[in-house]
Amino acid sequence: MLEHYCGLPVPVEPVLVFVGVTDLKVVATQLSVRVYQERQVAALAPLSGVLTPEQVEQVYSVARHRQAWLQA
Repeated sequence: MLEHYCGLPVPVEPVLVFVGVTDLKVVATQLSVRVYQERQVAALAPLSGVLTPEQVEQVYSVARHRQAWLQA
């Protein structure tokens, strides 16, 4: 939906962050989902984005509007 309303590719990479857990056992799957505990979120910092700051603002603006999601 974001790509449709933004008019540009909106790449998405799934990430799960578990907060307040003391032990987390991550099992490999065929899905490419990153799984972190809260204290590991800093590991995302070196990743580079693929959208310009202007594109990020455009995607954020579209994502905030309920109408975009009701059309799904």
